[in-house]
Amino acid sequence: MHVLKFSNRYHQVMPHEFDPCEAPIEGEVDKWGFTIKPSISDDALILMCLKNAPCGSDRKQAMKLIKIYEDKINDVS
Repeated sequence: MHVLKFSNRYHQVMPHEFDPCEAPIEGEVDKWGFTIKPSISDDALILMCLKNAPCGSDRKQAMKLIKIYEDKINDVS
């Protein structure tokens, strides 16, 4: 059993807490083993932001922009 010191307190760590986690076997991973998300287009990112955070903006203007970007993305696909 290992003992880690956090400030003036000690924390007992069980050996299984150091076991490596299973990494996904599909897709690309970075040097730390985290899965790299596929990149998306700028228009798709703008559309996602408009849909997720419409607060503080004019609703009609946001809906108009969402429609424009949806049409633009659908035309490309």
